[in-house]
Amino acid sequence: MSNPHHFLSIPAKKASDVPLSTPIKNFIKANFGDKEDYSASIDGLNSLRSEALLRSNYKDDISKLLRYYDQLHAIEYKLPITESQIRIYFKWQDAFVAGGGLFGGKQKTNGSWKLAYEKACVLFNIGHAYSELAIAQNLSTDEQMKAALKYFQLASGIFSFLKDYVNANCLSDLSVDFEPAVLASISWLMLAQAAELVYLKSATLKDDIAAKVAAHASDCYKEAYTSAKTESAKKIVPDNFISVMWVKHLIFQSKTEYHAGKQAQVDRKYGLAVVRLNRAKELADQAVSKSTMAALTPVIRANQDEISKAAAAASKDNDFVYHERLPDSKTLETILAQPIAKPLPVTFPLTSDFRDLFASLVPIALNNALAVFSSKRAEIMNIEINRLREATNVLNAFLASLNLPAAIEDSGGRQIPPSLIEKANAIKQQGGISTLERMANELPTALSRNKEILDETNRMLDDEERGDAELRTQFKERWTRTGSSTLTAPLRTEAKKYMDIIQNAINADKIVQEKYRMNRDSIVLLSKQTHEIANELPSASAAGALRDTYVVKELHRLMDTVAGVKAEREVIESELKNTDSDGVRARLIAAFQQGSHMDENTVVVQEIESIYAPLRQQVNETVSRQEQLVENIRRAHQQFQSEKQGNSSSELREEMMKNLARAYDAFQELLSNLKEGSKFYNDLTPLLLKFQNKVSDFVFARKTEKDDLMKDIQRGIVGGNPAAATTTQQPPPPIPQMTNPGYPPSNAPPYPYGQQPSAPVPGGQPPPTVPSGAALPYPGAYMPQFFPMPTGYNPYNPFFNPAAPPYPMANASPYPGQGYGVDRPQSGANNKKR
Repeated sequence: MSNPHHFLSIPAKKASDVPLSTPIKNFIKANFGDKEDYSASIDGLNSLRSEALLRSNYKDDISKLLRYYDQLHAIEYKLPITESQIRIYFKWQDAFVAGGGLFGGKQKTNGSWKLAYEKACVLFNIGHAYSELAIAQNLSTDEQMKAALKYFQLASGIFSFLKDYVNANCLSDLSVDFEPAVLASISWLMLAQAAELVYLKSATLKDDIAAKVAAHASDCYKEAYTSAKTESAKKIVPDNFISVMWVKHLIFQSKTEYHAGKQAQVDRKYGLAVVRLNRAKELADQAVSKSTMAALTPVIRANQDEISKAAAAASKDNDFVYHERLPDSKTLETILAQPIAKPLPVTFPLTSDFRDLFASLVPIALNNALAVFSSKRAEIMNIEINRLREATNVLNAFLASLNLPAAIEDSGGRQIPPSLIEKANAIKQQGGISTLERMANELPTALSRNKEILDETNRMLDDEERGDAELRTQFKERWTRTGSSTLTAPLRTEAKKYMDIIQNAINADKIVQEKYRMNRDSIVLLSKQTHEIANELPSASAAGALRDTYVVKELHRLMDTVAGVKAEREVIESELKNTDSDGVRARLIAAFQQGSHMDENTVVVQEIESIYAPLRQQVNETVSRQEQLVENIRRAHQQFQSEKQGNSSSELREEMMKNLARAYDAFQELLSNLKEGSKFYNDLTPLLLKFQNKVSDFVFARKTEKDDLMKDIQRGIVGGNPAAATTTQQPPPPIPQMTNPGYPPSNAPPYPYGQQPSAPVPGGQPPPTVPSGAALPYPGAYMPQFFPMPTGYNPYNPFFNPAAPPYPMANASPYPGQGYGVDRPQSGANNKKR
């Protein structure tokens, strides 16, 4: 396609092929589980990137490129692609050549772990594609001229948006293409070419309108030139670009004066027309003298000839016919530009029919909020159930100390009270002492297995960090990659939390072992047959004489009340465990979809309060009633003891039955503890293996990165490239201005040092900051604020949490955060099976 107006297109950046599938699959599996298979979506993203970026031109189809950018925009809050989380290293070759030096410059290949870098590079190529599409249009038809105008305006809007996006995400150091002055220059260039198209359409209209449109094109080319001549951009923007910008600025200044002069003739201001046309001739002559491109010569000469003839004719007519006085050129009014061409704002999605490949994947912020809800819900549930169980344990211990209800059931002799027979049968049904011994012997093996996995994981981290430190010492400033100590900090923190959890388990082992030692003999007795227990119990005179007395009847009534309290607490505990959380999840999803990210924690606290406030009230009532119940039992038992006739054998029998009652409670507690311990270690093993795999992936990625860097260093050593020297940045010297004595206003002044040139303002939303794992547009840490098990509780008793803050948890700190590689706990996942 011919380009008679010599429009410029922006060169494209060249993408390198990078594997997306494995790191994204690992992250999704680690954080969202296997409930939904995203393999097809991930493979689709990989294919979309290849189809969109790994091609030579975009003249035929730009839709894949736009769709790929929309997909990146859609996943940036769902998949944290950073150096420390989803590790994908994006590599791109610069579009522009960084000049300078004796032998000029060359295109460099740069890379980054940031998703924002990939998005910026794709945006740059979208701007390139629009500029190519604009130039490819046939300007002889109105329809294609309108299309070219739209493409140039879109390109201008893209580069203007990209300039702000680069600044917002600190990307300007990653590529010469992202130098703000460069982006400002090419944005103005695209807008100038759009204004030139508008001029081509308006040149046949009235001269006053054509003059204003030409003035706009001239101003845009001047802004493009001024930005390109700043210290940071002048060695990056190609010389032919700068030459075209300046020459076309002069051309359209001359056209502005030319049309203003023609309009003056229409208005019969012949002296003014002569001055305007003579100024236009001076500018046209300057354009000819400043042009260094042969391709522009016909256009410049044609403009010069047209203006020269008009200026000569106007001077001749005024000299021989009108004889008007010529005004001073310095007093002429400035022709105000008419900015018809404007940069089009960047709106998302860029494609009207965009469909997110990961539509069902919740944003990581929402996932965090759901995780916080699950954690706080489990924590509050633990606190309330702990209060119930602690109260019940206190009640059981009190009754055991009084030998109730066995004392009022004992009929004397060798007979065993029914309540004691019931407890012995329950223990035998649960396996008795042999079950406890077997489970207790399994715990050390499970502990050793988990410690070995964690120790090996720490060894891998230590070896990788040690190797990185040695190479950094060896190669000094040549070793440019991020230090291992920085990248492994989250992994070290996670490893320490696992170690703390294991240490808590070791402490719990000791408590269980001591409790087992103290109660073993009595549990052994309860594990025997009924007649064997009867033979072990001392015989004594019965308290049968008191069976029908008021005090015994009162104690029976109080024991029935105790049974009712325990049954009521079982119901409350069941309700605490089975609270419905669907309403909270629906509210959180709605809040996020509406953009109310700041309200997520508020919704969590409010919903938890509404769920647990009534249940908490029931817990308070049953605990407070126990105080009066205990007092009534104590008073009745004192009266019972005073009326009861006993001897030494009966006292020994009663003490032994108390021990058996305590042993029953201890058996139930030990059995629960050991089940919790076994489940704890079995649940911890896959988490540690997953953590170990994450560390292994990290170490492998670092090894690959190390090998690539070693090759680059070796090539540099073989090629004799010296190490980069450290220099102190000095303010740049003033930019030499192009002399233009005939028309001073056309000089392009340099920008002050330290200031960035502005780009055209397209409007629309400001560019977002891509999540980096540190600073985010929503509250809370980027990674999930939870951990498989809180580090401050007894692993064998999930309802014992001495450090738990008081309900309603409005200001409770979440569980320790973690990187990907640890399963997200489900509702009540921190509670081991009771």
